Amino acid sequence: MFKVLIADDEWMIREGLKQTIDWESLGCELVGEAADGELALQAIRQHEPDILISDIRMPGIDGLGMASAAKALYPELKIIFLTGFDDFAYAQQAIKLNASDFVLKPTDPDALMQAIQKVCKEIASQRQRSIAMEQLLSWKKDGEPLIVQKLLYDHLLGDQEGDSVRKLTGWLFPEGRTMPVRVVVAKVGLSTDAKSVVDGLWLQLRSQMCRYAIGGHMLRMNEGHAAWLLSGTDEAVGLLQAGLPGIRGGDVCFGVSAVHETLEQLGQAYKEALQAIKQIAGHEKQDRPVVSVYGELEHMDHHAIHLAEGFRQVELYIHNHYHEDISLQGLAAMFHMSEAHFSRLFRKRTGVSFVEYVTRLRMEQAKRLLEDEHVRVYEVSQAVGYQDSRYFSQIFRKYTGETPSEYHKKTEK
Repeated sequence: MFKVLIADDEWMIREGLKQTIDWESLGCELVGEAADGELALQAIRQHEPDILISDIRMPGIDGLGMASAAKALYPELKIIFLTGFDDFAYAQQAIKLNASDFVLKPTDPDALMQAIQKVCKEIASQRQRSIAMEQLLSWKKDGEPLIVQKLLYDHLLGDQEGDSVRKLTGWLFPEGRTMPVRVVVAKVGLSTDAKSVVDGLWLQLRSQMCRYAIGGHMLRMNEGHAAWLLSGTDEAVGLLQAGLPGIRGGDVCFGVSAVHETLEQLGQAYKEALQAIKQIAGHEKQDRPVVSVYGELEHMDHHAIHLAEGFRQVELYIHNHYHEDISLQGLAAMFHMSEAHFSRLFRKRTGVSFVEYVTRLRMEQAKRLLEDEHVRVYEVSQAVGYQDSRYFSQIFRKYTGETPSEYHKKTEK
């Protein structure tokens, strides 16, 4: 049964609603009534109703003020407002409160029953989704390792089908917040017992890397290789390097990809990690594990290593400040380089210009924000660093082929 509370300052209307509506046939139970907004709030706290039927105008705390306070307490509360023809301004405010429906006064019982039926269906649907999500999470807990590993394996090899990216993102980032990632590949020498070394490698590194290894999954790509996802932060690479002295038992090297913004790029990231390992080839056999980051050899001179570390700081700074007015000139000065030199190094490391890199980052974040049905285009524009929403719309359309409004509407369906 759905619990219903009635709030109206007119006793006759409250009695009429109680007597003319067949509540039981609707699957509803009347749990209380109130003559003003303050009493309604007290009743809401006491009974925790599913549905509130309220006059939009009442003395003291009116229906809007009361509904706003009630929504703050119980966000899932469904509200049906009773309103007159001259309440249009009030109705506009009610829309902002996500009112479920409006019924005009004098109240038509049939119209009110239809509104109640609609709201009951919404509540039932929400409850079914909650139950399904609980079942999914329970199932996810038991079945996650094999499913995620299969999806990861396919994506690393560039085999993406249908909505597999969305599924993988949901498994790895259940809270909905994604992050830049790298792919790490561990390779053992041919003279080494690959399985024992990879097993030992994972056991040795796992305790140190658990905060950064996304999902905690390591995949056996073949006899001599293992791969896993790493957070794109500087700390993650530093943690990997810090764990190297403890690795024993064979000729081991690690290839680390560049930072990638989305899981759609895992195939490219895996190739980069393999390429990073190839960069070590030609050097003498190492008596200690070696890490090669894509585009950067471990055996670079001190100045080159300093530049590589500096560019990791550049990437981190951009990811933390993309929504601000950042520029190539400003970053070049911040990292003590000329604009031309900074621009060349940036393109060499990322494969794109500074402007392209920042624009791509902003557009991907804008796409994520536009998936929120309540957000407005100008709010997204400002959130990703564009004060001029028209200019933002031009850039977004050039990047996606759609205007922000078109993309927003598409995600609502």
